[in-house]
Amino acid sequence: MILDKLVNEYFEDLNKNDLHIIKTIHDHLEEMKTMKIQDLARYAHTSISSIHRLAKKIGFDGYSDLKSYVKLNAFTEETTQDLMQLLDQDIRQTRKYMEQLDFHQLNQLIDRAPYIYIYGTGTAQLDLANDVQRQLWSLHKKSQVLRSKRDLTDGIIEFGEDDLLFIISLSGESKNLDEIIQLVKTRHIKFISMTTLRNNLLAQNAMFNIYVSSTPFHLYNKVDNSSFLPFYIVADIIVRKFSEWKVKQLNNRT
Repeated sequence: MILDKLVNEYFEDLNKNDLHIIKTIHDHLEEMKTMKIQDLARYAHTSISSIHRLAKKIGFDGYSDLKSYVKLNAFTEETTQDLMQLLDQDIRQTRKYMEQLDFHQLNQLIDRAPYIYIYGTGTAQLDLANDVQRQLWSLHKKSQVLRSKRDLTDGIIEFGEDDLLFIISLSGESKNLDEIIQLVKTRHIKFISMTTLRNNLLAQNAMFNIYVSSTPFHLYNKVDNSSFLPFYIVADIIVRKFSEWKVKQLNNRT
């Protein structure tokens, strides 16, 4: 994307909020031509001072210079995408976020859950849900994939007090999700969100959220695409971290 080169150059200096602001800029490229800093702050759910700090971190004097850079490069972005570089960046950003995650809390939630349910909001998300279930089975955790919204709404009455629900969504935003969130909250069900690295409805309402970097890109035929590889990496990391934690728990008992 337009800011990829700068993100790669200054990556070690960027925090989660910086990456979120950059993602918001990429999501609103057309508006960036005339967007005021106040509007960007509203879109990104952040402060004006945070945007100024980000601009300076990646080599600009301020927001005006950043906006000019985006406008100047927007016209050539489509033809200059390095798709392998985007994938590498997504994986590195996802790994960086996972290093900041509170795995102790996540491990406790997984450990205490007698049953874990996994719901994916689309076909690719359902494939990922199946892999998450496979990983949980390897931990000897009882789990079930909810293959449709109907499965979730009909089966929710069976959820126990300590049961856990994973909801996997690329955007974390949809009318169906709004209805599901309200139902889950009404039943006081513990649920974990797994979404792309952006502020979204699902993450806002989850008791624990996991962010994944997955940059949209265009194929040669102009078809929009997104990679789920970082999501699979996150699922793998969760299992490894849980296993390490359990080993320490068991060693402390002896």
